[in-house]
Parts: sequence; C-alpha cells; structure tokens
Amino acid sequence: MATPSTETGYIGVLPSKMNGQPGDLDRAYEDGILDIAASFIRALDYSPPPYSEDLALKAAAVEELQSWNIGDALDGFMKYLDLGLAAAELFYPAHDFDLKVIVGICTAAMAWMDSVADVIIEAMSEFQRRFYTRLPQLNPVLDRYANYMPKLYDHFEPYVASAMIMSSCAFIDVSCLEIRALTKRVPTKKDAKLWPYYVRNLSGIAAYYAFACFPQKDHPDLVNYVQAIPEITIFINFLNDVLSFYKEEMDGEQHNYCQMMSRVSERPPISVLEDVAREALSSAKVAEQIMADSPAALKAFKDYIQGYIRWHLDVARYRLPASWKAQFSD
Repeated sequence: MATPSTETGYIGVLPSKMNGQPGDLDRAYEDGILDIAASFIRALDYSPPPYSEDLALKAAAVEELQSWNIGDALDGFMKYLDLGLAAAELFYPAHDFDLKVIVGICTAAMAWMDSVADVIIEAMSEFQRRFYTRLPQLNPVLDRYANYMPKLYDHFEPYVASAMIMSSCAFIDVSCLEIRALTKRVPTKKDAKLWPYYVRNLSGIAAYYAFACFPQKDHPDLVNYVQAIPEITIFINFLNDVLSFYKEEMDGEQHNYCQMMSRVSERPPISVLEDVAREALSSAKVAEQIMADSPAALKAFKDYIQGYIRWHLDVARYRLPASWKAQFSD
C-alpha cells in the first residue's frame, strides 16, 4: 500500500493514528501476531524452496534497464531490482529466463512506485490516460515502463497479458487514491464494509501475480486454471497481509487491510488477522481443488505458494525476527 510522507501527519479515510511513528508493541501482542503467522505457514506445508541469486538474470535486467537511456532517473528504481528479481525466481522457478527478467523488472517498478507515489502523484494519476492514448508519460521511468509492459504479450495469451497489465494499472491508480484519501479529514464510515477489500484487492496487484503463474507455453489453455484465479487472488492478498502485519504494526501503520477492517467491524486487529489467515488457507485449498484435474496448473500454483512464503521470509522489508524465522529454515 502506498505510504505518504510522514511529515504531513495524514489522517482521514485511511487514518494513521501514530502518524508514521514506530509502534511500541506489547510483548504478548507481538507474540500473538507471530504465532498466527507461524501457524499459517505450517498449515501451508511450507518447505523452503531452493534459491540462489542468478547473476546472469541480474545482468540481463540491468542491461535492459540501461537500454532505457534515462540516466539518473533510474537511481531510485535500481534499489528495488534485487527484490523484484528474487520475486521472479522464487514465485516462478520454472519460467523462461526472459520472462523472469520481465517479471523482475515489473515487480521492481511497482515497488518503486509504491515508495514514491506521494512525490510523483500527478504523473501516476495521469498514467492510465496516457498509456491508453499513447501519450508520453510525465515521468521518465513511467514512460519506459508503459512501453515495457506489453512484452507480457510475448509470453501470455492476450486475455492473460491484458489482465496483468490492467492489474498493474489499477495498482498505480489506487496508490494515488490512497494518497488522496489520507489527506482528507473524513472519518472511516462503519457502513463502508466493502471499502477495505476494494482498496486491498487493487493495491495488492494480485491478479498480475496470479495470472503470471501460467505462461502460454506451459499452459496453452486458460480453461485449466482461469476459474481458480479469484481464489488465488484472495490468497495472494491475504498471505501478504498475514506476513506483513508484524512490520506494519511495528511501524504504527493504520491504513492496512487488518486495521481498516478492524475499524469498520469494531473488532480487534488481531482478530481480523486470524480471520484473514483462515480465509487465505481456505482460498488456497479451493484453488487447488479447482485445478485438481490440471496437474501442470496445480504444480505452478503450489510452486508459487512455497516461493511466495520464502520471499516474505527472506526480504528485509518485512523485518520478521531472525530468531522466529529460524524455525522455517532447512
């Protein structure tokens, strides 16, 4: 979710009662969050998939980005390249090399946008209009990204590639929506019970990563998996919610899904977290049942689950304690 500059002290539709200041978690509360996360991971039969950084993959991604010829404008973007490439390798271990480069760069781009949305909100607000009308973007990185995304059509059938691009575009728009919502002094309305998931589903880019499991070369008929996509998207969003909640509470963040649902449902955030974990597990199980007669699609999803968990455990941004993560080591 996009996080605005903490200097402004935003409150409102997506309020931050701690105004971006680190949270001082009660030890019992901290342990409760981690216990939910641990039980969740075990319920998914997690076994750490192999991973080592592919230097050739990084070299190819760097070469591609250098070909964009935008100089220093890429400096901030490059900080997220390793994160993006790790996602490509862990989520989709069987994908072709060239496709991993594309997914890695797209993931890095979206992570970069998440970090700068408050700074380039005008350019991001204009992104979709300019993308569909083929106008130059207002930011050089966004301009190159707009021209890069269509490479997805080289690896996915048109419907799937289009769905992935729409998911990325929706993420850009909702990042701007979050920034706008945070600047308005309007209270969260308890009747707006669907609002938290509306925002969550768009900001999670879940459709992008769900469809990315199924390149056309390996999955030529989308009938084998498309009915599972709604369940997979719920799983993707909610796994991230379960494994990022610790970091978000440490940061005092109040505009994540669990906190928003807590306000509209008038229930403690940790109770919402428990519900989210249960729903994620249920969605994963249903998705697997839907694809039970499609072994290749089922394997792709199961590989994704294992890689998605490891990515959350390995990536520094989630700040999960090393002593806690040790229980999931090889």
